[in-house]
Amino acid sequence: MKKTADIFFTAYGSQNLEPQNSIGAKWERLLAALPLANIATQRRVAVKMHLGGGYGFSTVHPYLVRKLVQALYGAGAGEVFVCDSPSAVRHAAERGYTTETIGCQIVPVAGTADKYFYSRKITPPYLSLEEIELAGEIVDADAMVDFAHIKGHGCCGFGGASKNLSMGAVVGSTRRKLHALEGGLDWDAALCSHCGKCAKHCPNHALTFADDGNFCVDYHACKFCQHCILICPQKAITMSGNGYQAFQEGMARASAEILKTFAAGRTLFISLLQNITVFCDCWGMTTPSLVPDIGIIAGTDIVAIEKAALDLIRSEHFIPGSLPPGMSLNGEGHLFEQIHGKNPYVIVDALEALGCGTQKYRLKEIS
Repeated sequence: MKKTADIFFTAYGSQNLEPQNSIGAKWERLLAALPLANIATQRRVAVKMHLGGGYGFSTVHPYLVRKLVQALYGAGAGEVFVCDSPSAVRHAAERGYTTETIGCQIVPVAGTADKYFYSRKITPPYLSLEEIELAGEIVDADAMVDFAHIKGHGCCGFGGASKNLSMGAVVGSTRRKLHALEGGLDWDAALCSHCGKCAKHCPNHALTFADDGNFCVDYHACKFCQHCILICPQKAITMSGNGYQAFQEGMARASAEILKTFAAGRTLFISLLQNITVFCDCWGMTTPSLVPDIGIIAGTDIVAIEKAALDLIRSEHFIPGSLPPGMSLNGEGHLFEQIHGKNPYVIVDALEALGCGTQKYRLKEIS
């Protein structure tokens, strides 16, 4: 019988207006309940985060990061550093992340040129995914805290602890391999008005129009984020293959490879259920929250924490008017599935099948 994982939880709301019962104070009590000494003592600890970009500001608040860093040092860590992609690190100060505000250095996860990595074979290969490139700073660390901001995602339903690793603790070439599992981009010339919004708003500058007016995709740069699909006013771009399940399965395999680089007991997962928006922070913009702020969960089992995060986000708490124009709730299932048409629990099943943890959990509330 599979064991049951403990997931520590503190609710965002408070029973009264006393500061010691607010989320900031409860965050400190949550940290005190975690086995930080087992993870951090005399070790170099990487805190993997998504620092956001563009016009977005609904990322993890620097105050929460600072308290985590202080707690890790208080537990005996030899060194703590926060890491993310080179671009996110370069612009981290725009969202309040600096060495002074969070209390530790902020480093590009795979070097400033995104070229510091370790290759790992996927055995057996999964579809076209045969090898991935793990970010060097993550592999070199002695321990890791995966501090994720939970949100929806157009490609896979939602982004949580696993996506923070599989897409954030690798280099760009691996992100493209994972997204390529979904399929490709199809363009309908008859529908296209050549307004150029797709190319203008592509975060990776992967789209152009040739002199003859044909739509061109640089698949070396394209990360299959589907921003072009959603922003096209004529719906002239579609995704072929619709392989979101393959994308989820691929991400699970990447996360599993990353976790293999750490000894047992050297990883911790923290997920923030606040500012839960419809799209990933990588879109570079902040949109209304889909549900009221829920709280913070933490534990040592990535499968259990992903399951708990999804279970805590309930469709009955959906805030009317929070979806962008043209989007609506459809069908049944999880709230994210009703929005994006993709079952977010696929990643949970895939991670469990790979032996990364258990879906059985108990919430231990920190009041």
